[in-house]
Amino acid sequence: MAVQADEINLEAQLIPINLTASESGGRRDPREGAKTSAGVRVVVAPDIAMPAVRRLLQRGAQGRELSQGEQYGRLINGDRGGYMSYSVWRRYLKLAHGFTAAHPDGPVTYTAHELGHVCASLLIASGATDMQICNQMGHSRVETTKNIYGHLFDQDRTSLLEALNSAVTRLYITDENDDGEGALAAA
Repeated sequence: MAVQADEINLEAQLIPINLTASESGGRRDPREGAKTSAGVRVVVAPDIAMPAVRRLLQRGAQGRELSQGEQYGRLINGDRGGYMSYSVWRRYLKLAHGFTAAHPDGPVTYTAHELGHVCASLLIASGATDMQICNQMGHSRVETTKNIYGHLFDQDRTSLLEALNSAVTRLYITDENDDGEGALAAA
């Protein structure tokens, strides 16, 4: 909610996250930084998201120009150019659920929290490293990423078996008997 429009790099598809906006008592307050230093980061926006990013930037362009950047300065703005309240954002999210109503399994519903898990799952499925996922998600420690999403990482048991067999083979040598059967002897 606090992404500054003028900091988005459309060509490189990079979005800097360097502010946090929190809501308390119906008031939205921006603050420099984030909950952790890792929360201040640059995230990548996939091709599928870029048309929406461009539409959001275009929607606020006239307001930014008329107010010399004082209003509509964020990627997502409230109706009057300030911060969008969380309740309004949730209403928009519910509206988006309606657009998925034609899905064969029914409407696709999700919360803001679940959207983060969807992003991490897609990153894992795309082959991103655990460190790349950690940075994209804004975790300060890779262990946090692994604790939350570890069950989604591919368990390549074939390469594990090959590595284990290789390590064990180095410990023993094969001594061929006359009958062709190998006997293991300690190296």
